[in-house]
Amino acid sequence: MLSIRTIPLLMKIAAKLDTTPIIEKMKGLDVYNETKNDDGTVTRELDREKVGLLGVEVFAELIPQLGKVADDLPQLVAAYKNISIEDALDLDAVEVLKEIAADTGVVNFFKSALQKKVEQGH
Repeated sequence: MLSIRTIPLLMKIAAKLDTTPIIEKMKGLDVYNETKNDDGTVTRELDREKVGLLGVEVFAELIPQLGKVADDLPQLVAAYKNISIEDALDLDAVEVLKEIAADTGVVNFFKSALQKKVEQGH
């Protein structure tokens, strides 16, 4: 859950990550399938495979950067799970990161931050 406690930590983490390679990949990226209807209109639907590949590429760019946010991750997990930092350090990292990555609020936060950077041309 995106909470008041987690927002500053997410902002701190987002600021440390280099998103330039991700932004470059997103420019002009087409993740839609277009279908021309009989009446001449075009229907666009997200292509799950293209979106999935984009997700893999984004993670591939971010994973090597986890060292930049290593000190922030335990704080984020503690705030996210509402537990102590010491308890957060003992959790299964993969499971917790999967849980956080699947959280709609967190995902939307990072989408908005990334979109803002794309619009600013960074």
